[in-house]
Amino acid sequence: MKTLMLTVIMLAATLGLGSCEKVNLEDGEDKKENIKDDNGNQGASDINGGWINPYDDENEDDDGDEIHTGDVLDVATFRHSAIYTQVWVEGYIVGAATGKNQDYRYEFGPEFTFDTAILLADDANADDISDVISVCLPKGSRRSELNLKDNPQNYGKRIAVFGFQATYLKIPGIKQIDGYQFPLE
Repeated sequence: MKTLMLTVIMLAATLGLGSCEKVNLEDGEDKKENIKDDNGNQGASDINGGWINPYDDENEDDDGDEIHTGDVLDVATFRHSAIYTQVWVEGYIVGAATGKNQDYRYEFGPEFTFDTAILLADDANADDISDVISVCLPKGSRRSELNLKDNPQNYGKRIAVFGFQATYLKIPGIKQIDGYQFPLE
């Protein structure tokens, strides 16, 4: 029985593999598919397997919208872009926020009671959550220097913070500041 089963498997494998045939290319050369890129250039399919190479320095179509490490962005650009690198975000300190016990609260006026986060906006008079980003202030010198509860004089001042984009306190923001420049004039 074992021999019969082994013979059937060998026969099936031989027939299955024997039915494959080699594809012959004309003139012995690889053929480029007749694919055109957005500029009408031929042969885009043989470059990087048909994928666009993001590291191609010869890409004349670069519209300059790519965000690089260390770029300086305004709050609106930071809020509405997918950013996968560390950037500087410049804005005005317009409020404070907290998420203690999953209770997210945002303060836009004087008499600040939260010291765990600041809110930045492009407009010094912004008072709407849809116009701001949150910046986490971990315990230590950054919190003691930047929070509005202990430093109400920081309200309305310009600051640049450096870090990765993240969702913080249910809005776009920076969870870990890796640098800051304060105040900006």
